[in-house]
Amino acid sequence: MKLPASVRERFRAYGRAGGQARAEAMTPETRKTVARQAAMRRWIRVRFGDSSFEALGLPGGATVDAGLAALAAGEETVESLLVSLAAPRLRREGVPLPRDVFADADTRLYRLLELSAGDLAHARYLAYLRQAASFADACAGARLN
Repeated sequence: MKLPASVRERFRAYGRAGGQARAEAMTPETRKTVARQAAMRRWIRVRFGDSSFEALGLPGGATVDAGLAALAAGEETVESLLVSLAAPRLRREGVPLPRDVFADADTRLYRLLELSAGDLAHARYLAYLRQAASFADACAGARLN
């Protein structure tokens, strides 16, 4: 059922007012993070056809989605460090990344994995690298343009 134009316009106005009220309640840093994440989702939808890599079914898509969200928020997590480490390749494949990614991500990722995995840190590190490479390979075939 298609709604009349006047009803659709009223819904748009309500949505805009709600969005403005929500934005006013946020801190400037939170607003910036939300805006970055929304811009990334829009770019991914235009470039790949869906707003998340996990929904596209790409190998490692959930990890990359989590890494992109953490990078937009400025959080240092295993996922954000992995995305930072793979940033040059991901940029070549059309993945939208923030300008500033974590420096020396390889060392930081390994240290973080050492804290959580102990003696298995090296195996986990290599598995994450393989996952990032597999994701980048899949991105090359998934691009719409």
